[in-house]
Amino acid sequence: MKKIIISDVTLRDGNHAISHSINLDTIGKYCKFAEKAKIPIVEVGHGNGLGASSLSIGRSSVSDNKALKKARSVLKKTKLSVHSIPGFSTFDDLKLAIDCGVDIFRIGCNSTEIDTIVKQVEYCKKNKVETWGVLMMFHLIYSKNQYLEKIQFLKDLGLKNIIIMDSAGCLLPNDVKKIFLDIKKFKINFGFHGHNNLGCAVYNTIEALNAGANILDASIRGFGAGAGNTQLEVLITILKMRKLISEINLEDVYKMSENFESLLKNNKLEYYKSFSEPMNIVSGQFGVFSGFASRVNFFSKKFKLDKVSAFKEIAKKKLVAGQEDLIMNIMYNFKNKKNTNRYNR
Repeated sequence: MKKIIISDVTLRDGNHAISHSINLDTIGKYCKFAEKAKIPIVEVGHGNGLGASSLSIGRSSVSDNKALKKARSVLKKTKLSVHSIPGFSTFDDLKLAIDCGVDIFRIGCNSTEIDTIVKQVEYCKKNKVETWGVLMMFHLIYSKNQYLEKIQFLKDLGLKNIIIMDSAGCLLPNDVKKIFLDIKKFKINFGFHGHNNLGCAVYNTIEALNAGANILDASIRGFGAGAGNTQLEVLITILKMRKLISEINLEDVYKMSENFESLLKNNKLEYYKSFSEPMNIVSGQFGVFSGFASRVNFFSKKFKLDKVSAFKEIAKKKLVAGQEDLIMNIMYNFKNKKNTNRYNR
C-alpha cells in the first residue's frame, strides 16, 4: 500500500459551517495544533476556495492573503494547501497563493465541467507548484459511468494526484468501493473527500482506502458543509488500530477535538455541530451540494419555509456547487407557489 496522506480540511470546508467567518486567531491556533500533531496537510480558505469571497456566495472574515500568510507563518513541516475553483479564482489569486508559500494547489470543478480547470492546471505547472485535480459532485458522472474517461483526461493533463469528492454525501460504501477498484488501473495517487449526509463518511473513506486510495480528507469533529465531513479523530483512530499510520499524534488530535468548540466560541464564532439533520439527509438523497445547507437555513427562516421541502425544491433544479446565488430566487418562487396554491383551494 502507498503511504497514507491525511489532508485536514477543517479550516476550509469547516468554514462553510460558520458562514466563512473563520478568523486569524483560529487559523493560527489550529495550525499550531496540526504542526505539533504532525498532520501532513492543512487546507485553508473560504469554503469555496480561493477568490470565492463574495456577497452571493458568502464573504470571508479575512482575506485569502492574510489567512494564508497566517497559516504559513505557523506551518513548518505540515504542508499548506488551497482549494481553487476556476470562475471563483483567477490567475491573480493563484499568484497570490504562490507568493504566500502555498505547497499544494487543489484545482477543482464540478465533475461534468473538467475542461474548466485546464488553464489553471497549466498555470500551476508552469510555476512549478504541486498541483492536484479535484472532481467535485462526483455522483454526477458516477451515475452515468463517465468517470473513467474524465480521469483519463486529468491524467493526460499530467496530474498525478486526483481527489474524488462526494460533495453531496450521496455515495454509498459499495459505490465507493467500485469507483476506486475501477480507477486503480491508472496507477496514480487517488484521494477521497467524504460528506456525512447519509452517515457514511468514515465508512466510505475506509472503503476508498481498502480499494486503493491513499489521500484521505478529514476534519476535526467532522466540521464541514452540511452534515460535515469524515471525522478526523475517528479516521485516525481506525488507521492506528490497523497499524497503517504511525506519525500522527492521536493524543494531540483528541485534545483538539475536546477543545475545538471552546476555540471557536472564544473567538466569538458560533459552533455548528456536524449532524445529519433531515435537511442534510434529503440533500444526500437527491444529490444536492452539502454547502447549500447554510443558505437554505437562512432563507427558510426568512421566507418561513420548511427546510426539507425547500431542499427538495432545490433538488428539482439540479443546482451544482457554485450556484448558491440561485437559492434565494428558487425559495422565493417556491414560497409564492405555495401561497398561490393555498389561495386557489
